[in-house]
Amino acid sequence: MEIISLGWVKVVILFKYRLEKVLNLREQELEKVKAEFQEAANRVHQIEAQIHENRHQQTEAQKTLMTPKGLRSPNLYINRLKYLKNELEKLEKELIQAKEALVEVRQRMLEAQQKMETLKRHKQKKKEEYDREEARKEEIELNEMALIMRRMKEDQNANQ
Repeated sequence: MEIISLGWVKVVILFKYRLEKVLNLREQELEKVKAEFQEAANRVHQIEAQIHENRHQQTEAQKTLMTPKGLRSPNLYINRLKYLKNELEKLEKELIQAKEALVEVRQRMLEAQQKMETLKRHKQKKKEEYDREEARKEEIELNEMALIMRRMKEDQNANQ
């Protein structure tokens, strides 16, 4: 137990973890990596939505190609299909990269969580040690007070 005197006010600090700043930094680091993970996951979903839209546009272009309108200008729709196919290939490559980035950020997030949990367990262990030590000190003080009171009582009885 630490007692700090601030003029007429005394503040009792029961337990102060010496690595609290490190724990706070680890928590901030974890929150930052979680935000990065969320961004990476959003990017994967965004690319997947673009791929879905691209495939839908390809299907529509193929359907239109088989209509009288498409048969009048087939090169227009064939070029459109080629463009969409190239875009789909680019998107699929982007998706692979985005998923790899997501896996990497997920790994960093798990490592950050593990580091923070290790420190939290260490803090809990130190708190338990502190509590045991404080209980031991309190027991010693109570025993000393009981001994002093007993001696005072014996002295009073002897003086009478």
